[in-house]
Amino acid sequence: MRSSVRGALRGTVAVVAAVGLLASCASVEDEDATNGPTTTAPDGLRENVNLTESDGEGVRGGRITYGLGAETDGWDPTTNRWASSGQQVARALFDTLAAYDVDLEWRPNLAEDFIPSDDYMQWVITLRPDVEFHNGKPLDGEAVATVLNYLKEATLTQQTFAPVSSIVATGPLEVTLDMEEPWVNFPFAMSTQIGVVPDPDWLEGGDADRPIGTGPFQMVEWRRDSVLRVARNDNYWRGEQYPYLEEVEFRPLPDASTRASGFDSGQLDIMFMSTGSQISRYREQANEGIVQLVNDPAGETAEVMVMLNGGAEPFDNPLARRALALATDQQSVIDVIADGQYAPAVGPFSPSSPWHTPTDYPDTDAEAAAQLVQQVRDEGDGTFEVRLTTVSEPTASRTAEILTQQWQNVGIDVSIDQIEQAEFIGNVVFGNYQAVLWSQFDSPHPLGDSIWWHPEAVAPVGDIGLNFARNENPAIGAALDAARQTTDRAEERELYQEVQRLLAEDIPYVWLYHSQYSVVAKPELVNIVNYQLPGGEKGIELQSGAHPMWQIWIQN
Repeated sequence: MRSSVRGALRGTVAVVAAVGLLASCASVEDEDATNGPTTTAPDGLRENVNLTESDGEGVRGGRITYGLGAETDGWDPTTNRWASSGQQVARALFDTLAAYDVDLEWRPNLAEDFIPSDDYMQWVITLRPDVEFHNGKPLDGEAVATVLNYLKEATLTQQTFAPVSSIVATGPLEVTLDMEEPWVNFPFAMSTQIGVVPDPDWLEGGDADRPIGTGPFQMVEWRRDSVLRVARNDNYWRGEQYPYLEEVEFRPLPDASTRASGFDSGQLDIMFMSTGSQISRYREQANEGIVQLVNDPAGETAEVMVMLNGGAEPFDNPLARRALALATDQQSVIDVIADGQYAPAVGPFSPSSPWHTPTDYPDTDAEAAAQLVQQVRDEGDGTFEVRLTTVSEPTASRTAEILTQQWQNVGIDVSIDQIEQAEFIGNVVFGNYQAVLWSQFDSPHPLGDSIWWHPEAVAPVGDIGLNFARNENPAIGAALDAARQTTDRAEERELYQEVQRLLAEDIPYVWLYHSQYSVVAKPELVNIVNYQLPGGEKGIELQSGAHPMWQIWIQN
């Protein structure tokens, strides 16, 4: 086991790296990182179009090239935070213990079963027999217990494991987790990054660039910011016919236009995208039968927002937060930035989500905003100054310019601070900002995002805090804790709806719009998102913009 000192140091780096891919979404245009199922765009935008699917046996062989929206800083689930592009590569290299089905329920995946005690104070994970890591080592209870304990220690993930008191291997294919308090929806957590199981020896000290997992493909080559190649795992546990493809080449292409050009010219067989104009263009081509278009009809996508620092002036004043929300015209931003393709957001859940509920989040009202701005000035030192921080990227710059004009129109003094991503990440993690252009909250179940809202994850400015907005509301913490413990699904839904209502009152986020994840592919790729989980259930098509790849084959 790693020493506590090493774990602490590694964890500090982890959080800084973690938000990097979350922060890349602050560029608004392309990627993001870390709530219930939702339709987040105008009618028809999220429909899949012209998918090539077959329930018959696939054809073995071939290679494809996948265009990604960003590079990822690493493949260690205890230290690196994977946004959509990272998730896509991770789906090739690793498997999660549980997985989401198309109805957004958890199902066993790499694990064979999850068995709770009657009071949910204990969970027993049973594992599938004869599963091997890429290096031939067995996936057994000891390996899984070691990995989960690593995750329990790491700063990036330890808060998620707060209810867990111990994790031990209790059999060759069995792991037992004892809880400090009931955790009813625990398997949902195992459907995310913290449910990934790499080789524990690799975690301890292996080549960081050559991850070892149980996934359908294994690493061949990784040249950062250039190419990552994976090759078929001949001993994949789902069956000797899987995966069908011999090789996948991933290319990180952050510029959306460059990526589209590569796809149009045939250099890419499939690519991720999230820009409104491109989704619209490829929808037309899909309707004509030229391409396939996956539009994430069941999963959750991230919300683009301005995140406010409740631990620093001026947004430690709730009137200042409300004034900014009243002054923000979301539709104007959407029309310019997203070609009018996205729906305005008023919370982390859209109207079609089972977690959604009406709230009192303020509508745009410039006159009311101006009155509050003056009140903040009168009650304070006579100023209302906002520094909006973004990454250095064209779409982020344009968004910041639109917001600046809106806020200046109601009497707010605004400056824009465009900085490089490394500094941007550190500022957010340590709370050294006033307002940032941000994107987050794409977990299919709210449990996956609860850490970002929990008051126990708030830290003073200058310290690492995973509640980046530093919104310390005990009522939100109580609702999140109760949602984790209840066995009543209706009560669970009401508790997460209460979190949405409380966020609308606190306004730690000035919501802009629900983003869109889409994948476009050549028509000869079969079953891009058509697959079954081990129990026979249909799997969710896109999770955080990513999908599995073991089932894809090439039609000649």
